[in-house]
Formats: sequence, structure tokens, C-alpha cells
Amino acid sequence: MLLISFGLTCTTLLLVRHSVQKQVRSEIFAGLRNSVNAFQIFQNQRENTLARSAELLADLPNLRALMTTRHEATIQDASASLWRLEGSDLFALADPEGRLVALHTTTPGLTRDLAQQFIRDTSAQEGSGQWWFGGQHLYEVFLKPIYFGPASANRLLGFLAVGYEIDDRLAAEVSRISASQVAFYYGDTIVRTTLPASKESELARQPATLAVANGPGPAKVQLGTEQFLATSLDLTPGKTPAIRLN
Repeated sequence: MLLISFGLTCTTLLLVRHSVQKQVRSEIFAGLRNSVNAFQIFQNQRENTLARSAELLADLPNLRALMTTRHEATIQDASASLWRLEGSDLFALADPEGRLVALHTTTPGLTRDLAQQFIRDTSAQEGSGQWWFGGQHLYEVFLKPIYFGPASANRLLGFLAVGYEIDDRLAAEVSRISASQVAFYYGDTIVRTTLPASKESELARQPATLAVANGPGPAKVQLGTEQFLATSLDLTPGKTPAIRLN
């Protein structure tokens, strides 16, 4: 009788435990989905605001006047005040042929050669959704044409690129909004994360595991003694290298 009773008790406990674990796991999955949705809403609002800011800056009369000089040294020096006014992490200007004539960044790392390459690759792609990576700095860039007079006249003076870095402050903000730890990737390179350094190094060693997180359900990730459930959001669908939020 004791053995039977014990066996029934163990079975009941195991079933209850399994049921509770399944329910908790479902709640965690739902929480992850909500976190992704919260980030997407935040990102859409952020992109709309920043794109509008870039559009207004491209229409400033003093920027148009500066671009008419077509003198690189003058444009580089005089554009510094416009960059400070705009408050972006990256500010670049190019002539109508796509030749870089000014570059300002809040932190060193992105070279003029890299910026020139990005300008040439993206000058035909006005708008958002462009990402520049150099010197371990990742920027979301908004590219706008600069016209002399109305855009309908198509008298192109050049291009304006303003970028906002995926930095520790933004990662912390996304972490707060999504109520989870986050990591931004450029390909398999971790650009920014809210994880402590010890766990970041472990995370960097398992890109294959995180690739699974691109699937329909979250993936288990073991970092030291802690186990995490991870999901991934591709910020540049169809492009390589991929830029992901995990």
C-alpha cells in the first residue's frame, strides 16, 4: 500500500510539475513575443521621427547654400555647426555624383573610405533601413537628397546622411522596453548587449545556437550557470550581413 501510494504521489507530482513547467514555458514564450512586438512599435516610431528630422535638415536653406560651393574643405568645416544642431551620431554630405565631401562622427572608428563606400552603395536608396558598420560602430542611417529649389525641379545639390549609433544607451532603452536582455548583431559579431561581459563572451561563442532563434520558436541558450530562452528579430530582411536583435 505504501509503495502504491508513493508511486501514485510521485506520478501526480511529476505530472503537476510537467504541467506547471509547460505553463511557465508558454508564458515565457508569450512574454518574448510581446517583447518583440514592443520593440517593433518602438523602432517604427523612432525611425519615423528620425527620418522626418533628416528630411527637415536636408531642406535647410543654409545647408543648400553650403552645398552650392562644391568646395570640400569649406563644406567639411562649415557643416560642423549643422551637425551639432541636428544632434546625430553620424553626419555625412556627398555631392551629386556621390563623392563624400563631409563626415562627422561622435566617436572615431568609421573611416572616410568606408563612409564613401556606403554613400556610393546607398545613394540611390533614399530613406531609412540602411546600416553602416565600421570600427565596431553600427549606425542606422537615413539618406536624403538635397535639392536646389523644389524637389520636383530635380536640381540635385547632393546627399545628406544622418546616422544614429546602436550604442549602450539605446541597448539599455530597448532592454527596458522589452523587459529582457538584448544583443545587437552585425552578422555573427555582437555590436552591443546588455549582458555582463562574462556572459557576452560566452554568447559570442555560440552563433550557431542563436541562428536557431530565427526559427518559429525561442531557442535555449546556456550562459554559464544560467539558461536563457532567446528569440531573434532580423532588422534587415533579405540582406547580408544580417543585422539582428536577439
